[in-house]
Amino acid sequence: MLPAILEWRGKRSRPVEGILDSGSDGVVLPLSMARYMDLDLVEKKTTMRVVGAKIACYCAKVNIIIGRAGNLRSPLENVEVTVPKEEDDSPILFGRNPIFEYYTITFHEKEKRYSMEPCDHEQE
Repeated sequence: MLPAILEWRGKRSRPVEGILDSGSDGVVLPLSMARYMDLDLVEKKTTMRVVGAKIACYCAKVNIIIGRAGNLRSPLENVEVTVPKEEDDSPILFGRNPIFEYYTITFHEKEKRYSMEPCDHEQE
């Protein structure tokens, strides 16, 4: 689980935890979270693919602050997120874009944990 705080236009979420999902292209937020954050939901022309189904969805923008109190990182700003149109109890998913673009993620399968270090974009 990846701890984070979401923010948009001065409104902050409570600290949340989402699944760090290397199999997901981007960030997926539940509809209830998007509504709570008053995100500008724009209907996507394409559907989101999940196991065995295609789901109609919205897109929106949000800032993501990774970490817990006392160890918060600089916000990832204006991150495009996908929001399924139907309400369900799905967790937040933090996929490759943008998390894996800004952090080197190492999965330690034996210990059932991961570690992440900021990428040095100046050297790329």
